[in-house]
Amino acid sequence: MKTILKINILLPILFCLFAFLPACQGKTDTSHAPDFTLLNLAGDTVNLSDYQGKVVVLNFFATYCPPCRMEMPDFVELQKEFGKKDFTVIAISVDNDGEKVLPPFVERIGINFPVLLATTKVLRDYGNIYALPVTFVLDKEHKIIKKITGMINKDELVPLIEDLLTERGDKKVK
Repeated sequence: MKTILKINILLPILFCLFAFLPACQGKTDTSHAPDFTLLNLAGDTVNLSDYQGKVVVLNFFATYCPPCRMEMPDFVELQKEFGKKDFTVIAISVDNDGEKVLPPFVERIGINFPVLLATTKVLRDYGNIYALPVTFVLDKEHKIIKKITGMINKDELVPLIEDLLTERGDKKVK
């Protein structure tokens, strides 16, 4: 009985550690981001390779995830600030019934970038996404420059995005 009680207490704590601690991250992985073909909310296919030559902030999220909802306005601001340059945010939703729950969410937040529907393949290709949110920062060649598990904010991303947008090939972000 005590073991079950301990597990019932520990599981929510572990979830909070993974979900709410900002920017828990490992080493920089400069491998190429896997290309994908996913559906957007209009039912059209979108490929990561459609954004070749752009710096991409790729965010895995769900509407039921409090830290995901909290960071979304910062992504909207990043898109406003850098969207006319070689930059885009792409959000990939892991929501069940995404076609139903996402449109009101997108409208309420004012999302101004592509929102795509996740598949098990894309979740697996990006390292078996198990905690949300997860954000990948990709350079113009779509090398993974940074992976962030947990919340991130605009102030943390702006210097990285600016460096990647001005990178001339001789400078690598760490």
